[in-house]
Amino acid sequence: MPASSSASIDDIHNALLGAERVVLTSHIRPDGDAIGSELGVAHFLKALGKEVVVINSDSEPRRLGWLLDEHGGELVEKYEEGKLSQIEAFATADVVMVVDTGAAHRLGKVAERVQDAPGKKLLLDHHPDPETWFDLACVRTEAASTGELVYELIAGHDPNLIDENIATALYAAIMTDTGSFRYGATRPSTHRVVADLLERGGISPEPIHINIFDQRTRESLRLLSRALETITTHYSGRLASMVITQEILRESGAYFDETEGLINYALGLAGAVAALIFLETPHGIKVSFRSKGDCKVNGWAAQFGGGGHMNASGAYLRGKPLNSVVKEVIDKAPLHVMSSDPITAQDEDISQDDLALLSAFKGKLD
Repeated sequence: MPASSSASIDDIHNALLGAERVVLTSHIRPDGDAIGSELGVAHFLKALGKEVVVINSDSEPRRLGWLLDEHGGELVEKYEEGKLSQIEAFATADVVMVVDTGAAHRLGKVAERVQDAPGKKLLLDHHPDPETWFDLACVRTEAASTGELVYELIAGHDPNLIDENIATALYAAIMTDTGSFRYGATRPSTHRVVADLLERGGISPEPIHINIFDQRTRESLRLLSRALETITTHYSGRLASMVITQEILRESGAYFDETEGLINYALGLAGAVAALIFLETPHGIKVSFRSKGDCKVNGWAAQFGGGGHMNASGAYLRGKPLNSVVKEVIDKAPLHVMSSDPITAQDEDISQDDLALLSAFKGKLD
């Protein structure tokens, strides 16, 4: 029976307690919240004597490699088509649990295994609009990260189970998804959760921040230099954009995952309420949308087949050249960066006259 997003943490907790074998997974190109949440749940289930394995379509980004190396990498596998142990894991799992995404296409190569698995399918997430094929879907969009929900799951069972491994994983999840606690979704409860993790796990923030943010390569700094040169402002500076081409990546010698966080330099410009970064890949254009305050970008991303949070969203466009994508996305900007009202995908048919009128305000709608 298709689920709504109204399942509670207790519902997820009870389903996990009733399982003996659990498979966990998350979205392609897993970030800190995905990896940290998976590890947090995995260690919790191991402590309860459950058989658990994490199977993701993609490997973790290199900046999170230390988290797996030091805090449970043996629990995490990259999906390999035809690998018998992984086929058996999905086929015999009592529960298959997805964290940090509610869309099948975001699961990558494991999507079919997840959806076809005979066990109960659970979702724990903070992104809006989950798909309806889950048996139980607990989605709390007010949470700043999925890691917060995992903390609630574990602490609600027995907070004394929060050890160094769980605390480190969940701190990394929450810290990265809140932009080091500066995004608008960060609440007082977020800091209370983090304080409890630090105390119970006996951990310190500094080594985690150093491992994630202070291990840059010379190539990544070269990429940063090139990226900063591409910053362009639009609509009287209310929007800033960056463009990373395949040529820039090749010339810098940086890896694709070292583009993570570059958009924040554009968003940090004085007067900017939103920022875009266009990342050219061999198969399409990845567009990331970021904003400040009440500037809502999820509806903007939805107009290009994407989505996400109010202040952080993304889209992936195929079959169009980079210059065309840049123009199309920026041309839609006035509806979003000039207005504090939420714009949805249904609004994309606004007349050209109205669009021109919004553009003419040139950022004076404050």
